Amino acid sequence: MFFMTSSVDPSSFSPSRRSVLRAGAATAAVVGASTLVNGAIAKAEAEDVAPAAPEGHQVFQHGVASGDPMDTSVLLWTRATSHPGDIPGSEQGSEVKLRWEVAADEAFANIAASGEAAAVPGNDNTVKVDATGLQPDTWYNFRFTVTEGEYQGQTSPVGRTRTNPSTGVTPESLGIALTSCANWEAGYFSAYRDMSVNPEVDIIMCVGDYLYEYERGGYTGKSGAIRDHEPPHEIISLADYRRRYGHYRTDPDLQAAHQMKPWMVTWDDHEVANDSYNTGAENHDPETEGDYVARRDAAIQAYLEWLPVRAVPFSQGGKLYRTFNYGDLAEIVMLDLRTYRDQPMEFRNVGQIDDESRSMLGSEQLNYLHDKWKTSSSTWNLVGNSVMFTPVLIPPLDPETSGAVAELMGLPEEGIPYNLDQWDGFAAERRRLIQMMGDEGLDNIVFLTGDIHSSWACDIPVTAGRYPADGIAAVEIVGTSVNASNIDDIVKLPQRNGISQTAEQALMAANRHIKWIQFDHHGYCTVKVRPNEILAEWRFVEDKTIPNQPLYTAMNYRVVRGQGISPA
Repeated sequence: MFFMTSSVDPSSFSPSRRSVLRAGAATAAVVGASTLVNGAIAKAEAEDVAPAAPEGHQVFQHGVASGDPMDTSVLLWTRATSHPGDIPGSEQGSEVKLRWEVAADEAFANIAASGEAAAVPGNDNTVKVDATGLQPDTWYNFRFTVTEGEYQGQTSPVGRTRTNPSTGVTPESLGIALTSCANWEAGYFSAYRDMSVNPEVDIIMCVGDYLYEYERGGYTGKSGAIRDHEPPHEIISLADYRRRYGHYRTDPDLQAAHQMKPWMVTWDDHEVANDSYNTGAENHDPETEGDYVARRDAAIQAYLEWLPVRAVPFSQGGKLYRTFNYGDLAEIVMLDLRTYRDQPMEFRNVGQIDDESRSMLGSEQLNYLHDKWKTSSSTWNLVGNSVMFTPVLIPPLDPETSGAVAELMGLPEEGIPYNLDQWDGFAAERRRLIQMMGDEGLDNIVFLTGDIHSSWACDIPVTAGRYPADGIAAVEIVGTSVNASNIDDIVKLPQRNGISQTAEQALMAANRHIKWIQFDHHGYCTVKVRPNEILAEWRFVEDKTIPNQPLYTAMNYRVVRGQGISPA
């Protein structure tokens, strides 16, 4: 999401996520890490290359990571910087041979799994290995060691990861840190540090906008650029994307989060370009920036190199959407809401959101999700979802009583959405999914969402204009941004200003299924999944412009199967 001032022709205006929080403001106007982490991670806050250690060049200056855990395996990641000039994206690296090890004990006296790997320039000297043969529901330590050459014997920071419980077992709980929207220039990443040491967190789920593509100064907060992007220009080429990822991964808080917890990730738009869709993006000009698909493929290649994700490039028949089972407690489907979606429409054609042919998921992914829901026997069905599913309408309409008026005026049958980049822009497909939930008798679906740089607790109504009479289809928990701009940044006022609070109240009053909104603070949301309930805890930071800030619990909500979401 990105917001900027521009001159727009109202007759062709198509609201994008750039304008959503500004629209909210307009509505209002009208109406400390652990010892292990501290000892292992070098602080490198403004350079692509971490400061040299006393003994010389650091091979593992981008840390370690793990992700996509299964019951007996987990992906392990690192980057081996082969020499001081081997900056990400420079194509100046050379092969580095490594040994990786996994052990349940910190001393690595009893190795559970090990193997050899090579960091090669073709992958920007990143390495991903699948550590298999592990015990289910177990925390492990892991590390990499250089086995040959000038830096032989140098060892990475020790990471912590875990495997999922096996099917047939119902664990007591699953703790998810729900995160999205981290903008280097907008400030620091204190939220990541908090996740890394939060004992309630088992897995970090990033639902998009892991980084931003803009040039220096192109997208900041109300305080301007707190620290500068690398490279300084908007990223377009493979080398650009690699360098931006490498720059992000010098952040000590992000390194800590990757080092201490396994991640599950999906992308949104800024991993490529703002408001992207299957054949283009709002922030892509073919005249000056070349072929969009080439840019997208470069961005995806860098994403798959730098993140511990079980996916292969599209050119090899790959896809990002996938499923994880956490015993019988939860089935987690991670969706891809950018690669297959149709081009967004102009707002003057807003009635077309009811067009049955328009899709965000694409037919194969839609069928995949339906099949997972039909066959799931888990207590909870969780959906990693990059943009809001809940209707946000001004106002919600009852199709039965208002259908004739809507048809006469060319309006959507359920009401006018405020953001066509969200699921509101694909209302017909959303209704199809809600129908699937009803047909399968599902009362346990919870969407875990980011994107909108704010915090929301929502019932997903069967029909927004007839809520609550028609019932609740599902629940949505929306986590705020790590630090990317929200309402107070846009209006350049303190947090909890009158504009933000009035916007929150106006949207909740118009949409009774939205139970809570907070437009100003940054941080993340802890989602504690238990057999009988899900607890959502929003954790906020007061000042993103200062590093190493503490977070605090701002709000708690509870989800009970079939009963929606309510204050805890």
